[in-house]
Amino acid sequence: MRKDFFVFRHGQTDYNLANRWQGSGIDADLNETGLAQAESLAEKVKDLGIEKIYSSPLRRAYQTATAVAKKTNAPIEIMNELTEGSVGACEGLFREDVQKKYPDIWADWYGEKMNMETRWPGGESKGEIQDRMFVAFNKMIKTNEKVIGVASHGAAIRYFLVALGYGPHKMENTALFHIIYNDGKWVFDKVM
Repeated sequence: MRKDFFVFRHGQTDYNLANRWQGSGIDADLNETGLAQAESLAEKVKDLGIEKIYSSPLRRAYQTATAVAKKTNAPIEIMNELTEGSVGACEGLFREDVQKKYPDIWADWYGEKMNMETRWPGGESKGEIQDRMFVAFNKMIKTNEKVIGVASHGAAIRYFLVALGYGPHKMENTALFHIIYNDGKWVFDKVM
């Protein structure tokens, strides 16, 4: 049994623009640029045969999923496991302030070693985020759809992809990835 997943990050918010961390606790809307990015993404995926879109409950992901749904005529289902990772005490802070306040965690979070136990104070570890994403994808492989869109977030997507051998990497807003599940195996196909 093969399933194709087109996984995309949400469009830009004012928090992204200002280099402030949102995490799972800040539910910001897409800004004007983010709405335009979502429209461009929708054009890019409109002919891929997406049958259903599973989305994080956070507005920025859902608004991006909505733009894609309008072009693909695919229904959207909220899946809480697709939400962004919690960055705890760092939510709402500027990136540069987080880096200054927690230099050791910063080095581990963005380092090449991929210590999956790394977490921000009061937040989820990389491993917990990854495990939660696998719960979501394992639910999706049990559905009837063969081609699925997934609207999620930077850290959530990143640590899922790390398990498939891709990353660490910087991820732009509306970054798009093709992942294949076939006969019990996950395969990272490409960045689109």
